[in-house]
Amino acid sequence: MQLLLFCLCIASNLQHLWNWTPDAHPIHIHLVRFQVLGRFDIFGFEKYYNGKNPLTTGVKPVMGYLPYEYMKDTAIAYPNTVTQLWVTFDRPGLYVLHCHILSHEDNEMMLPYCIGKPGVDCPA
Repeated sequence: MQLLLFCLCIASNLQHLWNWTPDAHPIHIHLVRFQVLGRFDIFGFEKYYNGKNPLTTGVKPVMGYLPYEYMKDTAIAYPNTVTQLWVTFDRPGLYVLHCHILSHEDNEMMLPYCIGKPGVDCPA
Protein backbone atom coordinates (compact mmCIF):
# COMPACT_ATOMS: atom_id res chain seq x y z
CA MET A 1 0.00 0.00 0.00
CA GLN A 2 1.49 3.32 -1.06
CA LEU A 3 1.05 5.90 1.68
CA LEU A 4 2.75 8.86 0.04
CA LEU A 5 0.30 10.61 -2.24
CA PHE A 6 1.46 13.01 -4.92
CA CYS A 7 -1.28 15.45 -5.76
CA LEU A 8 -0.22 16.99 -9.04
CA CYS A 9 -2.92 19.01 -10.77
CA ILE A 10 -1.28 20.51 -13.83
CA ALA A 11 -4.07 23.07 -14.24
CA SER A 12 -2.92 24.79 -11.06
CA ASN A 13 0.32 26.19 -9.67
CA LEU A 14 -0.70 25.19 -6.12
CA GLN A 15 0.39 21.58 -5.49
CA HIS A 16 0.38 19.26 -2.45
CA LEU A 17 2.51 16.34 -1.36
CA TRP A 18 0.60 14.18 1.16
CA ASN A 19 2.90 11.96 3.23
CA TRP A 20 1.01 9.38 5.31
CA THR A 21 4.18 7.36 6.01
CA PRO A 22 6.34 7.42 9.17
CA ASP A 23 9.35 8.43 7.01
CA ALA A 24 10.50 11.67 5.42
CA HIS A 25 10.86 11.58 1.63
CA PRO A 26 12.99 13.97 -0.48
CA ILE A 27 10.70 14.50 -3.48
CA HIS A 28 12.27 15.70 -6.73
CA ILE A 29 10.11 17.18 -9.50
CA HIS A 30 11.87 17.15 -12.86
CA LEU A 31 12.38 20.33 -14.90
CA VAL A 32 10.36 22.70 -12.74
CA ARG A 33 11.21 25.05 -9.94
CA PHE A 34 8.92 25.49 -6.97
CA GLN A 35 8.67 27.20 -3.63
CA VAL A 36 7.57 25.48 -0.43
CA LEU A 37 4.70 27.57 0.97
CA GLY A 38 4.21 25.58 4.15
CA ARG A 39 3.94 22.19 5.78
CA PHE A 40 0.70 21.21 7.50
CA ASP A 41 -0.37 18.48 9.91
CA ILE A 42 -2.04 15.97 7.62
CA PHE A 43 -5.03 15.38 9.90
CA GLY A 44 -5.92 19.05 10.39
CA PHE A 45 -5.30 19.77 6.72
CA GLU A 46 -7.56 16.91 5.62
CA LYS A 47 -10.35 18.11 7.90
CA TYR A 48 -10.35 21.79 6.91
CA TYR A 49 -8.85 22.05 3.44
CA ASN A 50 -11.40 23.29 0.91
CA GLY A 51 -9.30 23.46 -2.26
CA LYS A 52 -8.07 26.97 -1.56
CA ASN A 53 -5.04 28.25 0.25
CA PRO A 54 -5.30 26.59 3.70
CA LEU A 55 -4.00 29.74 5.37
CA THR A 56 -7.36 31.34 4.48
CA THR A 57 -9.29 28.54 6.25
CA GLY A 58 -7.58 28.88 9.61
CA VAL A 59 -5.36 25.78 9.18
CA LYS A 60 -2.00 26.72 10.66
CA PRO A 61 1.23 25.32 9.20
CA VAL A 62 3.44 23.22 11.46
CA MET A 63 6.33 24.66 9.46
CA GLY A 64 5.76 27.71 7.34
CA TYR A 65 7.87 29.36 4.71
CA LEU A 66 11.53 29.26 5.69
CA PRO A 67 13.96 31.87 4.36
CA TYR A 68 16.23 29.26 2.77
CA GLU A 69 13.34 27.60 0.94
CA TYR A 70 13.38 29.70 -2.18
CA MET A 71 12.95 28.19 -5.66
CA LYS A 72 13.99 24.52 -5.61
CA ASP A 73 13.50 21.25 -7.44
CA THR A 74 13.49 18.94 -4.39
CA ALA A 75 11.58 19.23 -1.12
CA ILE A 76 11.34 17.00 1.92
CA ALA A 77 7.87 15.59 2.55
CA TYR A 78 7.92 15.06 6.33
CA PRO A 79 5.93 12.26 8.04
CA ASN A 80 2.18 12.87 8.51
CA THR A 81 2.51 16.20 6.75
CA VAL A 82 1.09 17.90 3.70
CA THR A 83 3.78 19.94 1.94
CA GLN A 84 2.26 22.80 -0.03
CA LEU A 85 4.17 23.96 -3.11
CA TRP A 86 3.87 26.81 -5.61
CA VAL A 87 5.06 25.26 -8.88
CA THR A 88 5.72 26.90 -12.23
CA PHE A 89 5.13 24.57 -15.19
CA ASP A 90 6.73 26.33 -18.15
CA ARG A 91 8.24 23.63 -20.40
CA PRO A 92 6.07 21.23 -22.40
CA GLY A 93 6.97 17.54 -22.33
CA LEU A 94 6.81 14.27 -20.40
CA TYR A 95 8.57 14.28 -17.01
CA VAL A 96 8.60 12.45 -13.66
CA LEU A 97 8.53 13.23 -9.99
CA HIS A 98 10.04 10.76 -7.54
CA CYS A 99 11.54 10.12 -4.15
CA HIS A 100 15.31 10.62 -4.10
CA ILE A 101 15.80 7.60 -1.85
CA LEU A 102 16.89 5.10 -4.48
CA SER A 103 15.17 2.06 -2.96
CA HIS A 104 11.90 4.03 -2.87
CA GLU A 105 12.32 5.25 -6.44
CA ASP A 106 12.97 1.68 -7.59
CA ASN A 107 9.84 0.46 -5.80
CA GLU A 108 7.20 2.59 -7.50
CA MET A 109 7.62 5.91 -5.70
CA MET A 110 7.89 7.59 -9.10
CA LEU A 111 5.10 9.23 -11.09
CA PRO A 112 5.14 10.47 -14.69
CA TYR A 113 3.44 13.76 -15.55
CA CYS A 114 3.02 15.65 -18.79
CA ILE A 115 2.89 19.36 -19.52
CA GLY A 116 1.24 20.45 -22.76
CA LYS A 117 -1.30 19.29 -25.28
CA PRO A 118 -2.19 15.58 -25.58
CA GLY A 119 -0.93 14.16 -28.87
CA VAL A 120 1.44 17.11 -29.38
CA ASP A 121 3.61 17.57 -26.29
CA CYS A 122 2.29 14.50 -24.46
CA PRO A 123 1.44 10.93 -25.44
CA ALA A 124 -2.17 10.69 -26.57
